[in-house]
Parts: sequence; structure tokens; C-alpha cells
Amino acid sequence: MKKTLLFVVLISIVSLSFTILKDNKKEEKKFIGSWTGYEKDNQREGLTKHWIQNRYKDGTFILMFTTIENCEVEHMVERGKWSIKDGLFYEYHNDGKTDIYNYEIIDDNHIKFKAKQMGIEQNNEEYEFIDTKLEYENE
Repeated sequence: MKKTLLFVVLISIVSLSFTILKDNKKEEKKFIGSWTGYEKDNQREGLTKHWIQNRYKDGTFILMFTTIENCEVEHMVERGKWSIKDGLFYEYHNDGKTDIYNYEIIDDNHIKFKAKQMGIEQNNEEYEFIDTKLEYENE
């Protein structure tokens, strides 16, 4: 009797684990592709940012920023890995910093992110933004 109960419990745990992994993979597919975003005075007063982020199915990303502050324009490129875990979005940057966001999938073309933990210092603890998926004619 004990062996049967133990077997049933183990099968249930394994089955639940596969269901969670399958749900994570299904959710991750919604993040793959090219995304654009914009924000002004949100991360820091006087700072405007535009970006394009390509998230690949292998879990890597490339993020291209243009920032404008005090009439100076800068371009930056960041690379790293991304993942979804426990309902949070993680960006692991190659420079060793990690950003963690709560997210809301608004629709197939829009995801709202709200900072939970940032790898850089912020002036705004309520930092949030919306990514918009770029559509291509041959997709």
C-alpha cells in the first residue's frame, strides 16, 4: 500500500513538472521576435530612450538603445540571455547585471514590463514600459 501511494505521488509530481515546463515554453514563445519601445523621463528625469530588442528562441537577446539626454545622443548595444521563471521575466546581461520584471501580456503585439529588480541604479522605483512587436511583411 505504501509503495503504491509513493508511486502515485511520484507520478503526480513528474506530471506536474512537465505541465509547468510546457506552460513556460508556451509563454516564452510569446516573447520571441523583434520588439521596440520608447520612454521619456521614466527611468531618469531628462532621459529619453528608444530601443529595439531581438529575443531569440535559444534564450539570447541583443538590445540596441538610443538615448537622448542634455542634447547628447548615444547609441549602445547590450547582449545576454533571457528567460521566464515563476511568472517573472529575467534579462541576464553579459556585463554581469540582471534585470527582473513583472510582466503582463496585453495582446500578441504588446507586453508591459514593470521593474522588480534592476542591475543599474534607478531614480524611479515604479519603472515600467511597454514593448511593441515589430511586424514584417514576410512573416
